[in-house]
Amino acid sequence: MFSLLNTPIQDVYHIGGTKQTRYTTELILDVLVTVRSLHDITSLDEKRLNYHNIYRLHHTYKKKIMMAQFKNMITLRQIVRIHIVEQNSQMLYDYLTVDELLNHDNSVIDSFQSFKTNTINNNKSVREYENNKQQWFQQLIEKHCS
Repeated sequence: MFSLLNTPIQDVYHIGGTKQTRYTTELILDVLVTVRSLHDITSLDEKRLNYHNIYRLHHTYKKKIMMAQFKNMITLRQIVRIHIVEQNSQMLYDYLTVDELLNHDNSVIDSFQSFKTNTINNNKSVREYENNKQQWFQQLIEKHCS
């Protein structure tokens, strides 16, 4: 990762379902990367990542950049997701808070596993699942950080 981006990376964290062994999950490696400013990510960085089948996901993300590496470009099955946020931001704090809760709070762990099972079975698209998961995380943050 460090060699792929020309942008000065501050920190890298392994997050998500592949970090925790308790969850039924698709094998997508989630990596949280912090940079000084999201504006530092250049088109040259994106082109360099594209050579490794890593592409920017264009969605209504606020205060973060999402990129994904695809197994192939036909199925668009993701194998790596890169979450890029600014160092010392509320977004970084939220990610790390959720990660901590999903690792150490048994009631959150059980609740998230139940959410994942129900959501995966009831959603028709990856986007719908991701939107529901993001809402669940937001509610978790509001509950534990207020």
